[in-house]
Amino acid sequence: MSARGEVFLGDLARAVAGLRPADAETMAAMARLLHLEPAPSPGPAYGDPARPPSAARPSAPAPSPMADEGRPSSGPEEPAGAAPAARPARRGQGEDDARARRGRERVRRLGDRPVDLSLTSLDPIPGGVEGRAAGGGSPAPDPELLHRGAVTTGLRHEPPWKRDWERGVVFAAVATTAESTVYDQPALIRKVARQEVLLSIPRRRRLTTRRGAQLLLDHGKAMVPFQDDRDWLCELVGSVAGRDRVEVLRFRGTPDRGVVRDDPRVREPYRPPAPGTPVVLFSDLGRMRPPFASGAVAGPAEWRTFVDSVLHAGCPVVCVTPYRPLDYSPALRRVIAFIPLDHAISLRHAHEATSRVRRALEGA
Repeated sequence: MSARGEVFLGDLARAVAGLRPADAETMAAMARLLHLEPAPSPGPAYGDPARPPSAARPSAPAPSPMADEGRPSSGPEEPAGAAPAARPARRGQGEDDARARRGRERVRRLGDRPVDLSLTSLDPIPGGVEGRAAGGGSPAPDPELLHRGAVTTGLRHEPPWKRDWERGVVFAAVATTAESTVYDQPALIRKVARQEVLLSIPRRRRLTTRRGAQLLLDHGKAMVPFQDDRDWLCELVGSVAGRDRVEVLRFRGTPDRGVVRDDPRVREPYRPPAPGTPVVLFSDLGRMRPPFASGAVAGPAEWRTFVDSVLHAGCPVVCVTPYRPLDYSPALRRVIAFIPLDHAISLRHAHEATSRVRRALEGA
């Protein structure tokens, strides 16, 4: 390995995919900068239309015939197309020379032939067909591609829940109970049988999203691998509960350390929403502690203090987490409804977890 490190053909393909040269000269210059251009052969490149195939390899001059006494004879010259006289050679040397000669003929310059590379984008490329139609030319190279040395795949985000159930799971997380216009006949019969005084007619309760929700998004280092899920959940909660009734706040550590609304440079103190409004957390609650994180990751005691303050304000707490509910302490499982980012999650589990938290809060 040299001092600059080994460079392979894949490095050239990555550079071509990122810079997208417009002509073969630019591609050849890129190959020369990476020291990948082969040494020039004595003859022209294979398939050069400027010279005929017969002129690609100059033929050796025919030796003059010798007379018996060692002097050149004065006879007629041999025709131009005559084959040269065979020279004595070592055993196997003729085969090696022929093989090397055929190898030189097959050498091609990297700038004279296209690179055998095919890129397929699954997502629309910014500035692609629309940009060329508007006269913008080819899109600018991706800086992440050039600086990090990795080719992005452009894969679509795969939701962690089933597409037919994801809206139902989010509805269970942000729904609250409210009285409907339908009378609760079983409750009315029970009150009459007990001979209780009817101050009001009981009505059935139903789930509703009229109160909206408060969405708290964890932007700590432990949640970086789930940033696509974070954006997906933010959009899904807004479509279910109403974007004008969802308050989106971002934080690191815990929300008690300060939250961010729109401007990331302005950090505000956290305030719980109106009583009865569900608080949806997208966080691991300090479960994963990255190395060298020190005090940036909140511990279980700090999270328990925050949850107690939200419950004291009369708001149920639902946590969407990449871990299983059994990975958390029983003290947190009693007051928080955990919904994991698992494809096996069911609507029944989501409704049972959230209804248990709502009943506990209403009973308290």
